[in-house]
Amino acid sequence: MKKTFLNLILLLVPIQSFAEGSIQIAVKLTPAGSFVAKSERLKGDLTRNQGEISSQKLSVSLDSFKTGMSLRDEHFCKHLGCESQPKAVLSGLKASGGKGTGSLELNGVKRDISFNYEDKDSMIVAKFELNSTDFKMPHAKYLGVEVSDVVSVEVRVPAPKK
Repeated sequence: MKKTFLNLILLLVPIQSFAEGSIQIAVKLTPAGSFVAKSERLKGDLTRNQGEISSQKLSVSLDSFKTGMSLRDEHFCKHLGCESQPKAVLSGLKASGGKGTGSLELNGVKRDISFNYEDKDSMIVAKFELNSTDFKMPHAKYLGVEVSDVVSVEVRVPAPKK
């Protein structure tokens, strides 16, 4: 009887962890090509409670993104507004049943976003698209190559299960 009661109590207690994860941003180029910007420096808190996932704050330093080319890394950082706002911050994250919402602050602009996610072996994998113009970023063009305003984002965050 005691063990069953203890198991019930453990089910009701949320698991909160310090989250460290990664972000990949897939960027399309015109007339042809693409690149992926990656950062392994996503940090914040994550809580899992009875199938619901939440976070007060997840953030990433914008200068931590690497694209495979140092000059492109520099341009990417400047385009994201890292000089005036060095971090992107997701707050108020709430998710369950494969869908979630939160408020993303980037380049000094805060907007609500929604995303889909999968729970894979204690790893939350969220995917969504962002339009850079929604965050007051100028259209990017360099030496005749245009960068799509819409990017695909994938976020991976460990979320331990009980």
